[in-house]
Amino acid sequence: MMNIGEFARLGGITTRMLRHYDALGLLVPAHVDPHSARRSYDLAQLSTLNRLLALKGLGFRLDEIGPLLAEGVDPAELHGMLRLREAELERQVRHQRHTLDRVRARLRLIEQETQMPVETKHLEPITLAALSADSPDASRQQTGAVVQTLFDQVIDRMEAAGADRTTPIARYHPHPTTTPHPTKTTATGSQSNADGAGDPAVRVVAGYALSGEPVPGLDSYTLPATEVAAVLHRGPMNTISVAYQELARWAESTGRAPTTFSWREYYLEAPGDDQSDWIVEVQLEL
Repeated sequence: MMNIGEFARLGGITTRMLRHYDALGLLVPAHVDPHSARRSYDLAQLSTLNRLLALKGLGFRLDEIGPLLAEGVDPAELHGMLRLREAELERQVRHQRHTLDRVRARLRLIEQETQMPVETKHLEPITLAALSADSPDASRQQTGAVVQTLFDQVIDRMEAAGADRTTPIARYHPHPTTTPHPTKTTATGSQSNADGAGDPAVRVVAGYALSGEPVPGLDSYTLPATEVAAVLHRGPMNTISVAYQELARWAESTGRAPTTFSWREYYLEAPGDDQSDWIVEVQLEL
């Protein structure tokens, strides 16, 4: 038996909330002193408290939780419900993060109306549901055609699987393998280097942020954490070379050799076929 303060500490909530649950009949103390009215709890009641908090986290109202606790919540069933809720929250976080990136991009566009400033920042690792292919050379004409084909195939397969599409990214890295590459997990679960056979000029990876299970027909690519230099491009993709040139000049001015780097394109706003209002962040991995 333990007092209310000790029980609250173990349960990770406040004593005020325990009194509230007691008043509602959701978690009644094991013992209440008739003279001092001090509440005491059994250690075994932590199981009920954990279920109560889990159901609350799933979005159930307190008046709905009482009957569920009274009926008894099967741990396996609760675990499944929590996993579904976790996946939904992760989806919401991805969408909110992408929305935040778009808002920040708009602010940067306002600030750079007369110039194209280079921003350096750190990117966390990200796993994509993606496909990859080789481009015979690094020209925009060649790589642009490859990335468009890849995205068309990725979208078709994600739609067929009912998978959520957030955070579209394309990555370009040179051959031979003189730079780090993303980890690729194939549909069979094996891992390999992202490069294929032969020695083409550029390997292109295109896909969307992956959450949960792999998407049938798509590979899982983990892009490593890295520092990047980035500029924003607004408008059709056939003019995006301006952004690449700006980053190349910046790299040269800081003593780097841009031909040895990998590049990413983060499509912040790319609605429909009309590219006039597209916003793409071009990122040079450092």
